[in-house]
Amino acid sequence: MKKIKYILLIFITIISLYMLQSCREDSLEIAELNRTGVTSYSDLFDTFWDTMNNDYNYFNEEKENWDDVYKKYSPKFKNLTTFNKANVDANQAEKEANLAFKYFAEIITGKILDQHFGLNVSIPLPSITLPNRNATISASFSSNMKYKYTEEDGFINFGRNQRNPKVSKGNVSLVMSNEKLDPTTIFKSGPFLAGFLKNDPETLYIQLTQFTVYPNSLTDNSFPLLEDISNISGINQSYFEDLKKLDNKAGKDFENLIKDNLTTFKTLISTIINSNEYKNYIESLNSFKNTELINNFQTSLTPLENFTKLTKSNFNTKHASLFSTLSLYYNNPSTTYAQKEAVNILYEIYNKRIENYKKLSGFTSSIKFFIWTFSDDFDVLLNNISTNYPLDIYNKLYNPITNGKAKKIILDLRGNGGGYVIDARIFTERFITQQKNWGYQRTKEGNGRFNYSPWVSVETKPHKFALKQNVPIAIILDEDSFSMSEISTMMIKSQGDHVTIVGDNSGGGTAGLGGQDDFNGGNTSDNGYLSFYMPLMAFKDSNGKIVESIGVAPNVKVIPTQEQVDQLTTTYIDPAFDAALKAVNK
Repeated sequence: MKKIKYILLIFITIISLYMLQSCREDSLEIAELNRTGVTSYSDLFDTFWDTMNNDYNYFNEEKENWDDVYKKYSPKFKNLTTFNKANVDANQAEKEANLAFKYFAEIITGKILDQHFGLNVSIPLPSITLPNRNATISASFSSNMKYKYTEEDGFINFGRNQRNPKVSKGNVSLVMSNEKLDPTTIFKSGPFLAGFLKNDPETLYIQLTQFTVYPNSLTDNSFPLLEDISNISGINQSYFEDLKKLDNKAGKDFENLIKDNLTTFKTLISTIINSNEYKNYIESLNSFKNTELINNFQTSLTPLENFTKLTKSNFNTKHASLFSTLSLYYNNPSTTYAQKEAVNILYEIYNKRIENYKKLSGFTSSIKFFIWTFSDDFDVLLNNISTNYPLDIYNKLYNPITNGKAKKIILDLRGNGGGYVIDARIFTERFITQQKNWGYQRTKEGNGRFNYSPWVSVETKPHKFALKQNVPIAIILDEDSFSMSEISTMMIKSQGDHVTIVGDNSGGGTAGLGGQDDFNGGNTSDNGYLSFYMPLMAFKDSNGKIVESIGVAPNVKVIPTQEQVDQLTTTYIDPAFDAALKAVNK
């Protein structure tokens, strides 16, 4: 049992890491599974079978009838009798749990085409008695289509048998960075390594290790902007009058201080907006959005940041002074309880008004970079842009694509397990010059096994800053290229014969992910025993061919030998890269 638990722990960890790489949208809503009806292994299997029957998207592409799965495995599960039973032999319960896992693994490996599909099964085992309490334990099984079932170890072999040797993307990055790319042109940040080749300075090489471009991208929400708030009202006069009735002098003094502070903050915003520094920032920002030329925008950040810091210091001084003045009055022995309450109310309203001013003016706002969201004052956010975002991506990667400096392009997607669907618009469509069909998708529309929507064409659309004209492009794939890697390859390949796919067949995980459909399909929640990771859509390529579990086939098949894989960092021989270079130079 200990060995099984240890192997399971490793497997679940691997599965979790793989899931993080799979193509996904940011939010995945899930349906409910009914737990109350699961009281036996037979119920467990029926719930699994019904969920698959209702939600799975590839049944009419499968070679075997799903009903035959039921006929074969329903009796096997009925023969297992220890499910969630307290008074049974523990060894027998463990043996039956492992048999159930074995059956699920056989079904998934042999019958399920979808490479994104995942299943978690948790089976409760008999209670064990500990001092002063009972503890319930359970055994768990996790499976993803990347992992195949065998009986080599008497239970489950958690490794996937690779078809062919493949190079490490880390070793590829090392060799390209140190040996093959012009160091003055290299851009390396996040999932990217890019640069022009030393021996072929017209060829831009791009290694993308994961489709996590979106979290690393400047978007319209990344830029803090200010709004004039000079016409926004201050604090209702009645609150000042309440304090004046209790202490006329203090009420008048505090009224003057608070109104002066509110005016000072409005003036702060107005001063920044009307400054040359802010005008230059806005002008260069608009220019950047229209051209993606980053230099002027980049140089506008620090002057505006410094000007804002200096300008807000006067307000900060007054803001701190007001608190000190009110605190002295509040703590004075002669101040009555009613006066303290009036001061408290007034100061609370003042702070809320300042917070509101900051939000309405945009002086305090949020921007998102990578996996972090920064919420702070305007000057701090400007600093975050200049220090946390790799602005050089425009000069060294995006601009050469747009301005034609990149006469030839090698896009290396080996080992790229996928990522964000939105990256197609942010990154992939930069290589698109014309709108074309690149595949078809369909979803489930009901609980019937074959209640699918019609196949709907999906098309490319050029990015605003895409290639101005077609150039030779080679895309390198291996069997660890999944999901968005495959989608992006098909999108770019749709543009014509100037695109050559090099390497090995990709992994074959193209099914579209998303939230629970209005009718069916999509991810399905955990009922305590079963949970599914089931894509919403099925996919086929522009020729009408299902590539799930098959992969995108290369135009030029190149498989390295194990010796070449092992010696890459010493010999620098990379057959797939060499073939890609030859393809863009033909």
